[in-house]
Amino acid sequence: MTFQDVEKARQVYAATIKNQIIVTVIIVALSLIPIIITSRNTRTTIFGIILLGNFAIVISVMIARVFNHKARQAYHDAYKAYFVEQSLKTTFTDLNYSHEAILPATILESTGVITTGDRYSSNDFISGKYRDIAFSQADVHIEKAETDSEGHVEYDTLFRGRFMIFEFPKQFEFKLAVIGNNFSVYTRPTSRGNNARKMEKISTESGEFNSQFRTLAEDGFEAYYILDPAFMVKLMDIDKNHNGKDIFCFMDNQLIIGINDGRDSLEPPQPLKPIEESNEKAKIANDIKMITDLVEQLSLKHKIFK
Repeated sequence: MTFQDVEKARQVYAATIKNQIIVTVIIVALSLIPIIITSRNTRTTIFGIILLGNFAIVISVMIARVFNHKARQAYHDAYKAYFVEQSLKTTFTDLNYSHEAILPATILESTGVITTGDRYSSNDFISGKYRDIAFSQADVHIEKAETDSEGHVEYDTLFRGRFMIFEFPKQFEFKLAVIGNNFSVYTRPTSRGNNARKMEKISTESGEFNSQFRTLAEDGFEAYYILDPAFMVKLMDIDKNHNGKDIFCFMDNQLIIGINDGRDSLEPPQPLKPIEESNEKAKIANDIKMITDLVEQLSLKHKIFK
């Protein structure tokens, strides 16, 4: 895959979008002309224009989705192969990447404190190693259904960002969750399984930490062992960069980090303008840097939890 391949795919997709716009204009015009010609009532004319105009737009969009899907998919596949996969290969070892693969919702639900809402989607699954630290991550979108008085269902976004899972050589005996005050997919913990213990809210010796996070643990002693003063400062610094929209869950031999930054990572730009190759490489490098920064900021390479 070359940059020229990506640009060619973008141009094909852009052409289909432009054709869609032309078709939409024609459909709307053909729908409105009879109303304008035959109607003598101004109010009726306006109402008819709005109704049929909206209907024509909906029909044209539905048609466009069918005809644009192949071009859109080709553009995304080319972009991911050239910009994303090649950048990942230069940073990580033991790489496994699929832009269509997902992070299973059951992994998040197993924390006992994260709800996956009424509609869950995920993509851009990555697994590999950085400085011999195994990790996986994916973009995640979590939505909650809201039903109005007329029975219409709309979906509100609770989480749009990424979850990252870092593995440790130490096996945590109990669950611990450190939850930013603005993290929106928190659910009250419940005991699960015959040997499960309920997670209780605890306070640390740091008033600043306690005001910035809700801390829940199955075992307070192990929680204090993990949350030493230096490590708490690192968690606070990370969370401040995301306005309290982070969560850190320790369970088994894993640290699960969720960052609700309201965006999808590793995504191509809109196709109507030529791609600036250097800008895109810098953007992807910045998305990847979030993973490497967490390994460095949390000193995961030093195996501080042994």
